[in-house]
Amino acid sequence: MEFSGMNEQSTSLRNKLELITEAELCGMLKICRRQLYAWRLRGLIPYFKIGKAVRFRVDDVIEALEQMKIG
Repeated sequence: MEFSGMNEQSTSLRNKLELITEAELCGMLKICRRQLYAWRLRGLIPYFKIGKAVRFRVDDVIEALEQMKIG
């Protein structure tokens, strides 16, 4: 049992650290890059800027989307 617990912890940590690209997020959300850019500018979606690259953490995006939820 301890081994599976460690595996779940490492999976959870990997999910927290994993960053995705704009293209990947647009594909997941089924939106265009322009819409994602607008959400970034308005501060609705948190992101990381690494050099010129923009990356997103899936858990942060899910939380941001929940805050946009109406009803």
